[in-house]
Amino acid sequence: MSVPRCLRRVAAAVLLGAALCGPAAAGELADRSKAAEALLADGKPVQALAEMEAAFNAAWDLAPLGFSEALFVAARPSGFGIYDARLTNIFKEGEDMLVYAEPYGFGYGRDGELFLIDFEADFELKTPTGQILHEQKAFADLKMKSRRRNKEFQVFITYNFSGLKPGDYVLTTRLHDLHSDKTGAFELPFTLMAAPRPGDPATPAPAPVTPAPAAPSTDAPVIDAPATEAPGPDAAPRLPEGEPRRGPDRQAGVAGERHRRWGRSARDRSGWRRCRRPHRAGVCRI
Repeated sequence: MSVPRCLRRVAAAVLLGAALCGPAAAGELADRSKAAEALLADGKPVQALAEMEAAFNAAWDLAPLGFSEALFVAARPSGFGIYDARLTNIFKEGEDMLVYAEPYGFGYGRDGELFLIDFEADFELKTPTGQILHEQKAFADLKMKSRRRNKEFQVFITYNFSGLKPGDYVLTTRLHDLHSDKTGAFELPFTLMAAPRPGDPATPAPAPVTPAPAAPSTDAPVIDAPATEAPGPDAAPRLPEGEPRRGPDRQAGVAGERHRRWGRSARDRSGWRRCRRPHRAGVCRI
């Protein structure tokens, strides 16, 4: 049975850590790594992992207190390794500085079946040349309880230096492990910018864009004409506007006008003559 590549990498990391801690520890961790490989070859992965975990714990205890990650973040992390890194180390006056770090090599206390992780934190604010401007000891306590020797412990600290002048600085955070004699520190350089103050000329807002006037239309306006009906063959003719109507009522007047225009009358010597009598019907009864 071949040894998985991931365990080979773990074994190599354990051996490297042991080499940094001394030859005696290197021998012990090398023996555990070989035992884990033999267990894997016999088809016993659980026992092989337990052997590798024991080797890892031994290397962890011998390693100094250090940090695998230390950076400014954009918001409060949701958990170990679950964070959004801040894209810049430039801050405004009065702005919060959120610091995230992942320590390793710390010790453990015991409370019955629980493992305890406890740190005290100091900080120093320095210039780029190393001059200490301000420092504070034991300003924060970082704690955790777990039923396992938890290696995933996150450090999250919020700094705010009100009244600090704009410029370049270096922030040093130091952790003291309360369950061992180990101490570790990390540095984060940052730049502080002046915040805008009332009365400072503000950046002018861009002028609104005026839309171009619409081009005049070349189409003639469309006017809706009133609907009209063509008169039928028996429809009464319409009187000219302003001409007086004759007869006792409108119907008689229209009939009489029709008779005067198209009605047939008696014949005289000059031929046909027009009847001047209004009628209710379109037939002359002379």
